[in-house]
Amino acid sequence: MGEELLLASKWDVGFDVVRFLWVGFFSSLPAWARYTVLALFGATLVYGFVSWLRNRSGSATEAEETAPEAAPETASESAADAPDTQETVRGGETRVR
Repeated sequence: MGEELLLASKWDVGFDVVRFLWVGFFSSLPAWARYTVLALFGATLVYGFVSWLRNRSGSATEAEETAPEAAPETASESAADAPDTQETVRGGETRVR
């Protein structure tokens, strides 16, 4: 297998996409074949967009999962659980701990 491996550049990919769309819109193919080509291109775009959204929302979910599981309690919950805290009420104000 002494063949060289030739990788396509990003310009080759762009050229192939344009050629693919040209066949879909301006070729002399029957209508069912043109619509199939255009449907495949549209499905590829939709799949790429959905994958991008899934990865974008997945990274936010992963960031939340890596946070410590013991979420900090609110001040009222932590004070209510502590037996030695005292409440002080001043005049008509709210409670201060």
